[in-house]
Amino acid sequence: MLTGKGAHRAHIALSEIRVPFEEVIIDLDTPRTAEYLAINPRGLVPSLSYNGEIIIESAIVSDFLANQYPSHLLPARDDPEYAVKRARIDVFVDAYITKFQQPLFKLFTAKTPEEEAVVVEGAITNLVKEVEPRLADAAPFFGGSEKLTQAEVSGLLFERCCQC
Repeated sequence: MLTGKGAHRAHIALSEIRVPFEEVIIDLDTPRTAEYLAINPRGLVPSLSYNGEIIIESAIVSDFLANQYPSHLLPARDDPEYAVKRARIDVFVDAYITKFQQPLFKLFTAKTPEEEAVVVEGAITNLVKEVEPRLADAAPFFGGSEKLTQAEVSGLLFERCCQC
């Protein structure tokens, strides 16, 4: 596992599923080495090597780990509830990203405080309409889980820097 500031989803997934791994820190403020670019030509982090296969991008890595190592993040694929839980998580994460987070990017182009207020109001309206209903049973975590789930790892916890 090669990580940097944008790799926290993978870190969280690894911590939750408790599989041993080797971490190599990549300085995101310097050009990537030829050695790292040979592993991941895009130069992004994290990169996970699993049985000789390189898996990249924090959301993809965390989903891979949750699917490969069934735990409280996601049930095993042969669990009758797997498909429904996976679909609920995916719909929630999609709603959060597309209806709340992405509209907030318009703040970067807003020219006045009034335009900023419209952007924020729209994002909050979407949050209440599209995201909050999917959290009705979140007590304390998604779907009523007592422990962190893949919904938190995939969606909400990547807000730190938008560098995933």
